[in-house]
Amino acid sequence: SSHFGPIFACQLHREYLFLPARSTAAMAARRQTRIVRLGAVAAAVYLAASASTSFVGPSAAAPRAPAVVLRAEGESTALVRVTEENKIAMTGVIGGVAGLLLGGVWVGAGLFAIGSYLAKKDDSDVAKALKGISAAGLEALNFGAYTNDKYSVTGKIGSAFNDAMQG
Repeated sequence: SSHFGPIFACQLHREYLFLPARSTAAMAARRQTRIVRLGAVAAAVYLAASASTSFVGPSAAAPRAPAVVLRAEGESTALVRVTEENKIAMTGVIGGVAGLLLGGVWVGAGLFAIGSYLAKKDDSDVAKALKGISAAGLEALNFGAYTNDKYSVTGKIGSAFNDAMQG
């Protein structure tokens, strides 16, 4: 086995151009990077859905925001309550996912940390803006859960997919 890939000859100038063969180690590294990114996105989605506050401690000075209550025939279907802790956690998750998609794992981790830090500041306009964006994200998540419960979207999509695979 040679370190060079295919040899192309230019008949006019009698020059040879050697192209390096693709390294299997480089392809494996790219595949591993894709798997890590997919895992990080899955973890971010799980954190957003469960609104875990394990990365953010409770804020003693922050007043509690009322929970978003979406009602369908008298019962609450809110997936995640919109609280200060959940807004801070969602800010970190949004920053982390955006950084992961735009720049990779390290950029995602950096934006997660920066977003969480900035959202914890009580007297900052940036914190208010980030918490507003996070609250909108949580409300969109709750609306998606409400819509799914009301119209059984995932059940219909799953049955349509199964029907397509069967026939």
